[in-house]
Amino acid sequence: MEYQLDTREYRCPLPLLMTKNAVNTLAPNDVLTVWLAAESDIEDFRLFCEAQQLSFTVISQSQRTIKITKINK
Repeated sequence: MEYQLDTREYRCPLPLLMTKNAVNTLAPNDVLTVWLAAESDIEDFRLFCEAQQLSFTVISQSQRTIKITKINK
């Protein structure tokens, strides 16, 4: 399944916390597209995904959009 999370209206650290909560509900191979506020650091999300063994892709650097995929275990 594909899900979307719009965190553009929130300031740090809420976008990362909201993303963490959303990732916890994903099933293997689910995809979460996240829109980030200008203040959010994409690198923080990359590091989070790396630590959680999630696939991480930047869809649009200028629009601050990322895609997270829960890897099938």
